[in-house]
Amino acid sequence: MGRPINKDKIGFGTGRIKVSRHFFTGGSEATSAAHIHRQAGNNKFVIRLDSNATGVFTPATHADDELMTLVNKANGALVAGEFKIDATGSDSTVYQVTKLRNRTVQLEGGGTEQTAIYGIGIDASAREGSAPNNTLSVNIPKQ
Repeated sequence: MGRPINKDKIGFGTGRIKVSRHFFTGGSEATSAAHIHRQAGNNKFVIRLDSNATGVFTPATHADDELMTLVNKANGALVAGEFKIDATGSDSTVYQVTKLRNRTVQLEGGGTEQTAIYGIGIDASAREGSAPNNTLSVNIPKQ
């Protein structure tokens, strides 16, 4: 799995990563407010609706929490147990996040994958070039 994502970037609350689209089992693909509650493995995360949260990581468990996989699919193509995060690049292109890391994200855009520096709800373009082979920054949606 590698290093888990920093807990300051996930959970419920201001300035944390927001899930763009999700498909809970027994439901349908939706854009209702949701967040990553915890990481469970490589591209596997427990997703919680914001309406079920009372604090950053409370309650510890909720009946509606679901283990989901971060996927690279078009809108309307998700199946039960999947979610996606869309990010806006410094070039104004919308990219799909395919892997979350602590300082960078892996993106898909136009059929190719690349790594980018990211900010959560902020412009990170001032940090472009601060990582090897990095010329793009993205803004990940925040809660």
